[in-house]
Amino acid sequence: MTSSTEKQTPGNTRTLVRIHSWEVHAIEHRCPVRISKGAARAAASPSAMSSVKAVLDLVEFDRLPLADAMQRWKRRAEPSPELARWAAHAVDQALSAMASLAAISSAEADVLVPVSREWARQRRSADGSVYEETVTGRRYEGAGIRELRILRPKVCKRSEARERSEAEGEAPDPEIAFAAGVLAGASEVLSNRWDAQRPYALSRFTAPIRIRIVEISCEDGGFHILFDGSREEALHLYRTGAANEVAALAAGEVYRPGSDCTKCSLLGACSAVPVVPGILGVSATPGRTPRQWSVTDGREHAKCPARTLFNRLRFPRDQAAEDSDEVRRGRDVHKWFETQHERVPRRKCRSGEVPDSPGQWAAEWAGTDGFQARLAIQMIGDHAVVCPMAGLPSDADVHSEQIVAVSDPEADALIVAKVDLLYHDGMGWTLRETKTSRSPHQGDLFGKHPQLALAVCLSAAGVLSDAGVRLRVELEELTGRGPVLTELDATSPVVLAAARAELAKLATPMFDGSDLHARPGSACGDCGFVRWCPSARKGPA
Repeated sequence: MTSSTEKQTPGNTRTLVRIHSWEVHAIEHRCPVRISKGAARAAASPSAMSSVKAVLDLVEFDRLPLADAMQRWKRRAEPSPELARWAAHAVDQALSAMASLAAISSAEADVLVPVSREWARQRRSADGSVYEETVTGRRYEGAGIRELRILRPKVCKRSEARERSEAEGEAPDPEIAFAAGVLAGASEVLSNRWDAQRPYALSRFTAPIRIRIVEISCEDGGFHILFDGSREEALHLYRTGAANEVAALAAGEVYRPGSDCTKCSLLGACSAVPVVPGILGVSATPGRTPRQWSVTDGREHAKCPARTLFNRLRFPRDQAAEDSDEVRRGRDVHKWFETQHERVPRRKCRSGEVPDSPGQWAAEWAGTDGFQARLAIQMIGDHAVVCPMAGLPSDADVHSEQIVAVSDPEADALIVAKVDLLYHDGMGWTLRETKTSRSPHQGDLFGKHPQLALAVCLSAAGVLSDAGVRLRVELEELTGRGPVLTELDATSPVVLAAARAELAKLATPMFDGSDLHARPGSACGDCGFVRWCPSARKGPA
């Protein structure tokens, strides 16, 4: 077994490879095989950002007033009330940001006009292969300037760490470097941009003088200029910040299963995604498109079905509303372990290996009395007693925050799980989930931690098995009373039956054809989508 996230595959033989800038965003999660083979599947339903694009097209290219553009879009798309609310807000914020950008351009005597056709650049190799790159966003041109405006659903945050790393000469963001290079060498696409089998027909190339890339938030109307420079500077940024990463995508030599699989036409026939019919214990609803499912999806749906809709539409969510200090504590403890367990050579965590400045490390969730920070430090120290690195060779195969993907054709679903740790002890694989809480859980483990139910079912199905050795499943509980390590017997018929029952219980409501109407009430208290939900309870219960 190579790695459960990155399996090697024979080289790509396709004669047309097309890469979009959205595929370079979060490039480390993209699957090179899907991209190199052009195995993209069309989006099944509108999303938060596709609705914004549709309205802006009517404003910029049909020259409709905003109110008229919204009405026409609503007649065509028949959006849900939630999507309509989001689109009205997002378009207003985007236009506000664009007005500010227009004022800046006007002050610099630059007049930019929207460009309706896509931009792409194309290269042909000696063997006849065609390699194409395109950018996604709003396009503007004038006075020798090409400007790309990338719309984001969330607030744009240029973190101090990112700005400092760029200032110190570290690698730039591959998405921005890619977009800069494409703008520097692109022509307009004259042919059908949805045809993945034929190369683009492009207009005559005219070299721009200046390239500008701007990021716009559709949540608050903020914007950041991410790149502003000459054509030569843009091409240099591409060479140093994106060329190698993009070449690896185009080569198509690695499978990287994950959320991208639902966009792939190879799903069900991909050697990197095991097929386990019936693992969810549900049947697909006739007429529904393939969907992605996770334990988190099931738990969110159980709280309020509308959360499933909002998540599917990719609405921006209020993370602060969803997270308690306990949740933030657990997340930072997990991040600490991820760093420790990925060390090379591999070595056991020691009780003294804790954050140097606990108060600073836990500043966002320590509380006024610092209790949460002290508890977290205790948990990190206690972990050394049960650290799975103990006894493993220095070159052991270990993967923190690992993505595991499985296809269930009976549910017509892709199951995606991010497991805390996968490690190989020389005999077989072990999946370990780590949980933090004030005290050990007493009662039904699968009901409390459904991830364990999924892990047991994966083990029973032979997923991640090695030479006939079943996947082992462990639970590490770090509590105020000390660490507790439990190994679940995935071979026990009783344990397996309980695990299957829990999965079916969690998945059934999402697959039985039920509607996605909101259930306002107590669930609104920790919902990050309240802002977009017309039914949400806005005040205290």
